[in-house]
Parts: sequence; structure tokens; C-alpha cells
Amino acid sequence: MKALILIMVAVLVAAGPAPARADTLRQETVAGYARDGYQLHPLPGGVSPTWRSATAPRVDPQPHDEQGVRLFNWQGTLVDHPVVQVTWGFENINAYELTHDQFFLDRAAAQAQRNLDRRVESRGAWWYPYGFDLTRCGTGQVLTAPWFSGMAPGLLLSLFVRLYGVTDDPKWREAADRTLDSLTLGPDPDGPWVTWVDPDGYLWLDEYPDSPPGVRGEQVFNGMIYASYGVYDYWRLTGDPRAVALFDGTATTVRRYVPTGMRVPGWASRYGIGCPVSYANYHQDHTVQMTMLHRLTHAGLFAAYADVLRADYPYPVVSGRVVFEAGVHVGYRFDSAGQVVASKTMTLGRASMAHTDQRVRVRGRDVHYRIVDGALAGYLVAEEPGRRWLAAKVVEHLYTPTRLLAVEPGTYTGHTFDSFWNVTGSKTVTFPRQSSAPLGASAVINGELHYRVTAGTYVGFWLPARAGLWLPDVPASVSGVRSVGASKAAMRG
Repeated sequence: MKALILIMVAVLVAAGPAPARADTLRQETVAGYARDGYQLHPLPGGVSPTWRSATAPRVDPQPHDEQGVRLFNWQGTLVDHPVVQVTWGFENINAYELTHDQFFLDRAAAQAQRNLDRRVESRGAWWYPYGFDLTRCGTGQVLTAPWFSGMAPGLLLSLFVRLYGVTDDPKWREAADRTLDSLTLGPDPDGPWVTWVDPDGYLWLDEYPDSPPGVRGEQVFNGMIYASYGVYDYWRLTGDPRAVALFDGTATTVRRYVPTGMRVPGWASRYGIGCPVSYANYHQDHTVQMTMLHRLTHAGLFAAYADVLRADYPYPVVSGRVVFEAGVHVGYRFDSAGQVVASKTMTLGRASMAHTDQRVRVRGRDVHYRIVDGALAGYLVAEEPGRRWLAAKVVEHLYTPTRLLAVEPGTYTGHTFDSFWNVTGSKTVTFPRQSSAPLGASAVINGELHYRVTAGTYVGFWLPARAGLWLPDVPASVSGVRSVGASKAAMRG
């Protein structure tokens, strides 16, 4: 079977259709999709959304071949997987940019070259096949090798741009040009395609497109957003208006579908429209991706989406101590539906503490801490500021650019903290009229949501979220919080 797949791919590479004429390419370009008009903004330092300040190990701990190309274990067989290889390519080019060690650059280039060697050429564009069959979640359809995904060219586009940026090798620029072409082309009944417009007029760079019966796709959220990072990188390199249009279209699709397609209030978000299953790890991806879309577009709406997703299902992994005030505390064990299956009561004559390794949403219930030592070890206790709280700052969101925090007339108190998150100082100010301030971050501190402003009377202080403090860019469709205007005067006491 493996040999047959490799032969099929080789035939496609060798005998792909001749490049389309420029006029034909224009006629087949996907068009007519919804666009809100989002503008792209360079990240600080001109970096890629795929850049991370981290090095890679010199010895790859995962399966790889003698060329140093990472392989994927699919049902006991090692196969080429474009996204697995490009992700490893990112880790290595990140390491090269930090260390300038040629070893890492060569290994990043090897991941990209493997995909160039396996490419399929169709309609003048380059496509990257998967060499194994895959049964899809939403439809049960089997994608038969070779099949194509919008996530692969999007991420490879980013790797090609980054390799060109550090090598000036025209090979990588050509690869980027031809790969961008593949994302601009609509469905083709006789060849590869990954881009389509859904019946409501929204653009998808679909991770799992399929044709029969009719054009459709699984409409996976994380895969399309990751693909849009490559579109951004291509715009960063070329300024091509096609990239602006594609990015605007995908961002508009995200704006449209987060409230009703992605989000599950009080729980982890859905994987996609065609696969409406909630996964904790993909929910975290969605949350981080919303913060990145905010950075790339400067549209506060995406930061608001990130905050809403964080509140629905916060990143659960924590490490710290939970403070228990004197009194009665109950620990619980739950089944997967959130039903109580066991409980234990602890009565304290004075304040105490225990350690936790998770701050997690329980299905249908509030956020709980999983206790790992003491009388309630192995039980979950509900977060309750003032009675039970994690002495830490967790799930912080940084806002670049800053957002607007609106302040109604009233009295508010901000705090400073030491390294153990004990209050070290407070400042109380009364505002006689509506005001506002630039918001640089938010986080849960000691079990409560706090805001950090970057100018005005509260610089250096964290403000607990209270009635009267609100964010004008939070859409009522996802939070119920009003979305009216606020004065842009600087916050002052």
C-alpha cells in the first residue's frame, strides 16, 4: 500500500497539468466573498506569526529519515506529513535566527525541500499532497490519497517566505509565489483545490475540502487561521493585494463564525463547522489565535473573542497554591457530564493552603482547582475569591495594540502585588464623569479578573474587574456586555 501511494504521488508530480495561462488563472481565482475591510499591520520587528523565541534540539526526538526530514507515524507506517514537517521547519528556523547555527537552517530547508520535491503542479500553482487515506470527522468521508489541505500550503508559504528572508535564494521566493497561487484558486472538479466560498458568502482556506456531492469542506477553524499566517507573511514580503484580500476574507469568516460556529458558552470551542466536537487543546489554539489576529489587524474585536473564549474554558495547566479561608470547604469529583460522583468536606479553624495542578472548567459548572495534597487531595474545589483562590496570576492576555477600558462615574481601587501575589499597595480614585484608559493586559489574579492600564492614574496598578469598568469592543453577541461608545479622554483622578 505504501509503495502504491508513493507511485501515485510520483506520477502526479511528473505528469501534472501544464501551467495555466495568466488569463485562465485570473478567471479561476476565487472571488465574491465577504470582506469586512481588515487591514494588515506588521508585527514588531517585522517577525512572522510563526516565530518563537526558542531553540530546537540538535537530535530530533521524533521519527525522521536519513535526510533529517521528520516523518509521521500513521497507523504503524512512517509517512510524509506536510504540517508535521513544516512545524519542525519552524522550530529549526527559529533556532537558526537565535543562534545563527547553519545546522538548524539546513534542517529547516530540508523540511521545505521535501515538500517541494513532492509537490503537484496544477493550474500554474503548487500543491502539497498527503500520501495516506483519512476518514473525516464531520462527514465520515474517506479522503483518498493523494488529497490536499489548505493548512499545508498556508504554513509552507510562511516557511518559504522565512527561508527566502534569511537566504535570498530565489528558489524559496518562487515556491512562495506558486504556493500563494494555490490559495487564490477556487474548486476544481478535476484537480486539487483548498479554497472555497460557503453558501453564506464566507471564504474558507479549508483544511479538509471535498467535492462529492458538490463543493463543501469541513470548515476547520484552527487550520484556516494557521493558513492565514502564511498569507500574512507573503504580504509582509510582497505587499501583494491578493494576500490582503485573502487575509481580510479569512478574518471576516472568523468574525462571523466565532459567536455561533466556534464558541460553546461555558465550554471548550468546536473544532469546526463540519466537525462540531469540542477539544480542550484546540480551544487553547483558538484563544491564542484570536490574540494573534488582534495583533495582525489591530481590530479589538479579536482580542474580545480571545477573552470570551478564555472565560468559557481557561487554559487548565497551572502550578501554585490555593488559599483556603477559615470555614467549611467541599471538594468534589465529577463525571464527564459534570455530575457529582463523590464529595468530601473539610472544616478549617484558620486559613490554610494546598497545592493545585489544574484550574479547569467543569462541564456545566464554574472553574475549579484540582488539589494535589492535603485533606482534599484528588478532589476539585470551586474557585471563590475571598474564600478559595489560587495565589497567582494566570491566563494573562497582552494587548498589542492596547484596547480601550471604559470607566463609568464611580470609585475604583487598584492594587500592586509582590511575587507571591500578596497585595503590597492600593490606590482608590473617584471618577466624577465617564472616562477611559488604554488597556495593556488582563489576567486572573487571586481568582479574580483584573485589568492593567498603560497610562493615567493607575499605571503600575491592577484594577479588579467591577461593574462600571467595561470594554467597548466586546460584542454583545458573545457576552451580553453592552457595546456602546466611551470617552477617549485619558483616565485621570
